[in-house]
Amino acid sequence: MAIEKMKKLRIIAVSAQREELLRELMLLGCVEINEPQDAEGMGLARIDGGELAEARSRHAAVTNAISILERYAPEKKKLLAPKPEAEADALLDESRMAEDMATAERLIGLDAELRRVAAEESRELSGMEAMSPWTSLDLPLDCEGTERSAALFGSFPAKLDMAEADGALAAALEEAQLFRVSEDKNLHYVLLVCLKDGLEDALLALRPLGFSIMSFPETKGTAMDTIRASQDRLTELAEKKAGLVAKIGELAAFREGLKLRADALSTRIARAEAAQKLICTQTAFVFEGWVPAADEAKLAEGLEKYDCAWETEEPDPEKPEEVPIKLRSNALTEPMTIMTEMYSLPAYNSVDPNPLMLPFFPLFFGIMFADMGYGLILFLAGLFMRLKMKPRGTMKHFSGLMMLGGVFAFIFGALTGGFFGDSLTWIAGFFGKEFALPVLINPMEDTTAILIASLALGVIQLFTGVIVNGVLLMKDGKRADAFWAVAPVFVIFAGLGLGVLGVTWLAAIAGVLMVIYAEGRASGSIGGKIGSGLYGLYNFASGWFGDILSYSRLMALMLAGSVVAQVFNSLGAMGGPLLFAVVFIIGHVLNIALNLIGCFVHALRLQYLEFFGKFYREGGKAFAPLKIKTKYVNIKED
Repeated sequence: MAIEKMKKLRIIAVSAQREELLRELMLLGCVEINEPQDAEGMGLARIDGGELAEARSRHAAVTNAISILERYAPEKKKLLAPKPEAEADALLDESRMAEDMATAERLIGLDAELRRVAAEESRELSGMEAMSPWTSLDLPLDCEGTERSAALFGSFPAKLDMAEADGALAAALEEAQLFRVSEDKNLHYVLLVCLKDGLEDALLALRPLGFSIMSFPETKGTAMDTIRASQDRLTELAEKKAGLVAKIGELAAFREGLKLRADALSTRIARAEAAQKLICTQTAFVFEGWVPAADEAKLAEGLEKYDCAWETEEPDPEKPEEVPIKLRSNALTEPMTIMTEMYSLPAYNSVDPNPLMLPFFPLFFGIMFADMGYGLILFLAGLFMRLKMKPRGTMKHFSGLMMLGGVFAFIFGALTGGFFGDSLTWIAGFFGKEFALPVLINPMEDTTAILIASLALGVIQLFTGVIVNGVLLMKDGKRADAFWAVAPVFVIFAGLGLGVLGVTWLAAIAGVLMVIYAEGRASGSIGGKIGSGLYGLYNFASGWFGDILSYSRLMALMLAGSVVAQVFNSLGAMGGPLLFAVVFIIGHVLNIALNLIGCFVHALRLQYLEFFGKFYREGGKAFAPLKIKTKYVNIKED
């Protein structure tokens, strides 16, 4: 597979058909719309942004309404159930826009009323909490005393010894008294009673001790009267709240319609955003963009019914960074897309890494994850996800990656005789039988052979990267660069092989000299060539040594997974069949989880750091065509 060939597109069309044309392009899903590069020099106007603002506002309202339904009337969904499907035309149909918007506004209004009820409940509860220290006092809280006496509600810090307050008050004013009402961990709650003429003296004596006046201006009657009134009001509010929630529940029947409307508004927003990139007059508009060469005929057929003029041209070879990237994948290479997108898309003048990773990533993952039981679980999980959820996009790629990794893990599990470690041997032992799976490679005994094989696979992948780099340089017309990037590598490794076999070391020496020349040939002076060459030789040796050694992780993780599996089996078998079953389930679930993460990360690291480092040209920007994108429904595929 390869990177899709792109063509630059220019379209001029009449303004009266703008909406219909954008709708057609959205249904085709193969055109990326950009502003004309020389738009400033054209002296043309842009589309007014009011339509986009309105669409975003309506979309926000509908999504808010959906979240309200999910909060108060949650939908019962089946586990891993796929999204409902809808026709593309249904998403572009706006005949029910007014009805759906009215439903959304009603839900938003009910939610606002619920929030008001909740705020009032909060106020009532806060009021009850404020009254709780005064419930033992049978005195109206709005009481301020009599004609000659004053009554003040107040508090002291809890750390104060109230005997000190009594003494201070008695020393300042004889005709005064503090009545203890209640206390908590923070405050002492008291009632101060004194003659009005001596109130100032009493306050002057008590304030240094932390006395604080507490007033209840809106409270009538005793604290208990207020609490009972609040309880009655809370009952009313609860009934009102239940009624509002019931009304929201009645509108749950419109949930699917609102979800469809939300996705329909998403498509409208996409069209409005595309319209913002158009440059127009009163009668016509113009835009530029990109279309895959393979879709040019489909585009031509779709544009036949419109009054427009259009043309395509090859991208500028001097500006590959301008060309958007679309990877052409099949069922096998498609799962690799998730890893390419996580890293960075390739440049337009580069190569699609997906088919290059396909032989290596699942192979390395299978070697490290090697176990028939683990591989079977992984494959079935991916297959279940694919059949049950019917995923699209990234989740579809991920499920495919799980299935592919599971197949290779099963294969290498068969080669190493692993089925949940050595579980079958222990299970047979419980029945007095002897059984062991046939083993071609024993991770416990053949570690040296596995290590050598791992390093050899690494060399093969790295050589593949070097060859791909040479091919890319040849495509760029850099034949000399291609030769000096590839030939020294093969000569020096072939020479090392011959030297180790005792044939000759001359080829290795020739390879070293080639590396020195290749690394230093760009320098102007002889000294510079020698210095750069020797430095390049050091980098070559250390880099290749480190890269090849990195593949030893294949052996390390295979060994680690096998050992951990056997340890869990041994521990469980020590307690008999029942304990074995419990330890088996817990231990292998843990081992699968840890190995799944470790094997994926390390297999991915070998692609990103070692393999990509030999040839990959990153920096491509993703092809972003105007097309239908949904969140709540899936578009039916033809």
